[in-house]
Amino acid sequence: MKWKVCGMREPENIQEVAALGPDFMGFIWAPKSPRYVGQDFVIPALPEKTKAVGVFVNETTDNIIALSKNAGFSVVQLHGEEGQIEIEALQAAGLQVIKAISVGSVKDLDLSDKPNFYLFDTKKGAQVGGTGEHFDWSLLTQYKLDIPYILAGGLQSGDVEKVKDFPGLYALDFNSKLEIRPGFKDVEQVKELVKQL
Repeated sequence: MKWKVCGMREPENIQEVAALGPDFMGFIWAPKSPRYVGQDFVIPALPEKTKAVGVFVNETTDNIIALSKNAGFSVVQLHGEEGQIEIEALQAAGLQVIKAISVGSVKDLDLSDKPNFYLFDTKKGAQVGGTGEHFDWSLLTQYKLDIPYILAGGLQSGDVEKVKDFPGLYALDFNSKLEIRPGFKDVEQVKELVKQL
C-alpha cells in the first residue's frame, strides 16, 4: 500500500518524516490553508522513492508549472474547480496530476476528467481542502473507473486495515491526524503508521 503525508512545511520535520519512506509528500500552496508553505518555498531534497506533490486550489496553470520548476515537485494535486483542460496542460508540461474530489454520495464518483489519480476526500459544505473527517467509505465499493485513487479524510494508522481491500485504491493520504500542530507531524505517530502499513 502506497502512502502520502500531506501538509509538510518545516525543514527538519520534513527530513524526519521523509526518512520513514513515504511514497508521496505534499506541500500546500494555498494561502488560506494553515499549512501554506509560502510562495518562495523550495522543497528540500527527498529520498529517491518519495515524490513531492504541490497542492493547489484554483491556481493558474502557468503559475503551477513555474512553481514546479522553482520549488521542485513533479506531481500536482488540484483541489479547486480545475477541469480536463487544466489537467491536460499540466500533464503536457510533464507533471502527474491528482484531482481531488469531495465525496458525499455515490453520484460524486460519476467522473469524466482524466487525471493520473483521483483523491477522494470528505464533502463538507463549501469548504475547500481537507476536513479531517471520514466519509462513508462503503461508497467506494461502487467505484467503477480504471483511474486509481488516493483516499484522504481524517485517516490515521488504525484505518489501514479497514480500507486496504477497496477496489481501485492506490494510496492513503495522511495529514491532520498525524499532527502536533498544523504543518508539523508527530514522527512517533508516523512510525506507528509505517508498522501498520
